[in-house]
Amino acid sequence: MQRDVEISAEELLTRRKVAHAHNQEHTIRDADTLADQELYILGKMDLQEYEAYLLFKHTPRK
Repeated sequence: MQRDVEISAEELLTRRKVAHAHNQEHTIRDADTLADQELYILGKMDLQEYEAYLLFKHTPRK
């Protein structure tokens, strides 16, 4: 299943700026994390989906 990406160039730029500021504040440079952020930045996930994805990805399994 593929989602149509319908965010404006302005929204994309805003998301990229917010992510960049967050990464600088928290010294985030990990390539895997930066790649994950692109899912939200590019509109492939909304913020709630992105948060759920990160929770699933980083929750230890039994």
